[in-house]
Order: sequence, then structure tokens, then C-alpha cells
Amino acid sequence: MRWVTATVLVCVLAGCSTSVTGAAVGDSAATTTTETTETTETTTTTTTTTTTEHTPLPPPPTSVDQNAAQRYCAGTITGALAKPMNVVVVATAGGRVNCEEASAVLVHYYEERPEPDPASAPIEVDGYACNQVPEPDLPQVICADDVSLFYSMWVQGG
Repeated sequence: MRWVTATVLVCVLAGCSTSVTGAAVGDSAATTTTETTETTETTTTTTTTTTTEHTPLPPPPTSVDQNAAQRYCAGTITGALAKPMNVVVVATAGGRVNCEEASAVLVHYYEERPEPDPASAPIEVDGYACNQVPEPDLPQVICADDVSLFYSMWVQGG
């Protein structure tokens, strides 16, 4: 019977007691509770590919009106067969390209096509359609876009 009485007493005391938390008086240790919440983010990357159709420029003219207002650019460029060539810009209704741009385009043309070929097809160089003229005369290569017109020619004279 003692055994039953002891068990009942333990159960009663356990049920009636309150739980105590914290640090003892005079104890310098403190209890710290840290709560960590972990958040997971989902990132969705969408890649959009836009295909733009490139409309080729119309071929440049095969000749230049020699009566049109023209400006011979200062200096020469290295042209066909690595020979010096003049750059000439032609005034059009849309205006006139500057000599630096015309020279750069023609230099790029001759880097791609260092040998003259009157039967070649036009190519696009820096936004201009350029080609060797079918019957080389004063202009050797003519370049044009919707507004500008310029050409290269062999250096004339001695």
C-alpha cells in the first residue's frame, strides 16, 4: 500500500506543479531563444528570342553622274591590289556622307575584297551596299545606302 500511496503522491505533485524557466537569481548566465525562419524563393527566368528579318539594301548604282556635285576627300586609302585610291563623296537629295565614314567603309570593303572583280555580287559593308563597277572607269567601287553615295577611284596623274 505504501507503494500505491507513493505513486499517487507523485502524480498529484506532478500535476499541480508549475514549470519554472529562466536563470537563477545571482546567476550571470542568461537563456536566449533564437527562432530561425528559412524562406526559399523560386526564380523563373524567361528568355525571349526576337528574330528580326534583315532587309538587304538595294545594290549600289553601277555608275556615277560625273556632273553631280562631288567632293574629293583628303588623302588616300589602300584599295584594290594594295594601291592608293581616292575617296569621293557625291551630293544626293538626302545629303552627303562625311569623308571619314566613306573612307572607313571603303577600307572595310577592300579588306574583304582586295582583288578587283567586275563580275562580283554586291556586299553589305557597315550598312552600305558596295560593289565593283562592271566596267571600271573613274569609279572602281561604288557604295550607297538610302541616302548616301560615294566611291573609290585610282589616283589620277603622276
